[in-house]
Amino acid sequence: MATNTTDAANRGEDDDGDGAAEKSTGASVTRRRTLQMGGLVGAGSLLGVAGLGTDTATADCSHPDSIVHLDYDDYDSWDDVYRMSNGDPDNLTLVSSPTASGESALQLRIREDAHWGLSTHYDFDDGLFELNGRVNFALNSNWAMSGRDAPTNCRLWNCAIAKGEGSAGGGRPDGTNGWSNRMYVSTKDTDPEGPFHLLSNTYHMGDGDEGIGDHDYLVDGEEYALGSPEIEPGVWYEFEYYVRVNTITNGKANHDGVVRYWLDDDLVFERKDIPFTEDLDDNIIDTTGPVGHYGGRYTAPKNLYAYYDDHSMALNGELEFEYGGC
Repeated sequence: MATNTTDAANRGEDDDGDGAAEKSTGASVTRRRTLQMGGLVGAGSLLGVAGLGTDTATADCSHPDSIVHLDYDDYDSWDDVYRMSNGDPDNLTLVSSPTASGESALQLRIREDAHWGLSTHYDFDDGLFELNGRVNFALNSNWAMSGRDAPTNCRLWNCAIAKGEGSAGGGRPDGTNGWSNRMYVSTKDTDPEGPFHLLSNTYHMGDGDEGIGDHDYLVDGEEYALGSPEIEPGVWYEFEYYVRVNTITNGKANHDGVVRYWLDDDLVFERKDIPFTEDLDDNIIDTTGPVGHYGGRYTAPKNLYAYYDDHSMALNGELEFEYGGC
């Protein structure tokens, strides 16, 4: 997708620590029921059901249960689409400009001297084993992350979350109590005024004792980075993410969970070694959606605005099938 510029400026005059735990405070929005394990096994993809022996990961190209397109033009309010957990609901609104396409986009605000904009969720009733999502996003044209010598991070997207105390906020995933993968922008190896780099943060069973998740920066020299893309304020980007839970053998998680990111169709990040879960009934992918959370013990230096448009998802499969297969 070709990028195109926005001309967004700060709007208005306008806490938790980094990765504060997700708390349900709004009504759940459920768009479909997902395929049960029996259906997936019938499709030839063993996902670690106890007693099946040594299991294999799902195929790299798998047909989804369904593909969901969220056209923000069709809604009167953001909470017709997403549920909120943390933050202030007034920090997210539908706007007519800037947009990547159509007549409406989402504007997410993080106020000066605050951590939260808010955290939102598109929920999956029965959970997913595999999620492929795509969304256009942009930072406002004067976005800045100044005030620290160390890398400054701001979370922009909840790629995949299994709800529970292990999903964030110092949690310790134990295979049954939640996990997560989230995308951030960061000043790692770049300038506080931009352009910015990306960060993939993952809470999983093997991420150590610090309770901050694995920080995998998408910069040259990092183990899982396949590029060092730069995010310019005021430019629309197409971000695509793919998360697949690990298999299980004899009740133990295999280190084969997958996270991939693309930016404007270029694969920029890939991990295939993540132990997310030991419970394929109740500890799989529950939710995804836009989020704004700035820093840990540091706060936004001024009002910041992120924009989102054209959110699509393949449930238990891949978006390639939208175009006739891969």
